[in-house]
Amino acid sequence: MIRIVCRSVTDITELIDLIKEKYSSDYRRIWSLEEQEIGVFLHEHIGIIGGNVFTIMTLIDFNKSTKNCEVSVKYVGGALSFIGTGRSEDFISAMTKDIAKLADDKGWTYEIQKMKIRAAGSKCPHCGAAYKYPKEKRREDGSVDCQNCGKSFTPE
Repeated sequence: MIRIVCRSVTDITELIDLIKEKYSSDYRRIWSLEEQEIGVFLHEHIGIIGGNVFTIMTLIDFNKSTKNCEVSVKYVGGALSFIGTGRSEDFISAMTKDIAKLADDKGWTYEIQKMKIRAAGSKCPHCGAAYKYPKEKRREDGSVDCQNCGKSFTPE
């Protein structure tokens, strides 16, 4: 996940337009509150045969009184596919560069942070899915069957 914190922001119209036009193909929702604007954007990438399919979620949280705008860009799913091409890392990198250029053009100060997302449970060594496994789901030896692929492993 990439987090971009912009300061000295007075208006996010151009930021929203940039994301709508280049980085949001599927879903857009924007809420304007008294002191805050919040936006949620999704982009699903499906292309030519033999590559990756991925979904990127972008969240905007703009506080009008502090003039701070936080943009979070997060990979939320995808896999190798027979009907897709491209890499989520390239998409996120291009988007980050475009937002940084806009910030420079507008005179905003900004900070780009690469965030690590912790798995919400035990990660399957076979397929990478993460689930929580309560004690009653574990065998005597401590192993479980992955809820995604069905293969057995011992959670950490």
